[in-house]
Amino acid sequence: MNNAAKYQENIISSVNQNEKDEFIYRAQGSKIRVLFVGNSITLHGKLPEAGWNQDCGMAASCLEKDYVHLVVSKIKEKYDPNVTFGILQVANYERRFLEVTPQELYGEKLPEHLMADIVIMFFGANTNKEYYTMENPPKTFGQAYEDLRNYLDLGTNTFYHSMGFYIREGLDEAKKAVADKYCEAFIDIEDIRQRDDTHGRFNHPGDVGMAAIADRFFEVIEPKVKKICGK
Repeated sequence: MNNAAKYQENIISSVNQNEKDEFIYRAQGSKIRVLFVGNSITLHGKLPEAGWNQDCGMAASCLEKDYVHLVVSKIKEKYDPNVTFGILQVANYERRFLEVTPQELYGEKLPEHLMADIVIMFFGANTNKEYYTMENPPKTFGQAYEDLRNYLDLGTNTFYHSMGFYIREGLDEAKKAVADKYCEAFIDIEDIRQRDDTHGRFNHPGDVGMAAIADRFFEVIEPKVKKICGK
């Protein structure tokens, strides 16, 4: 255990993290579609004024070492070399969930390009600080989180929910409650986020942290990946 409290301030703005929210990487002949729902840890465009010149999950040293591409690489190597995957970057939703719905941000009807067999939900840290002091918020984070889950639900896909890299106990509890309600997996990364060596620039996971997160996520989703791919 360490003094992990020093890593808990999210010093990166939730505004304008990317030029768009949706990034889809299609492949011909793919057996499986995976959607990563996250924030700057999942994808953050270049931010030169802060010294961030990558276009990948913050704060990996390159695209190939962020957790999304590490998980996809594992799927390619073991199960489907043509896996289709996508990112729904939800920093705007985190920041604005009190006032907007998923439908208002992403389309009244779920777009085909956001339909996936496996959905990994890994976000929460950009929730406005004011929310934590509200006695009767018009909407809870848990409600907003469930709304997004249900928006992405096809009735046939499988959801995986992760506690955040930043320690936000109330948000983690809300996410776990949603996971439990639908009898879905809740991924514990407590040991990863408590380690000094997993934290990199901007209090985001560096290469060590990204690799640890990817290993944990793949460990949990692998049985389903294997089943979908018929292995």
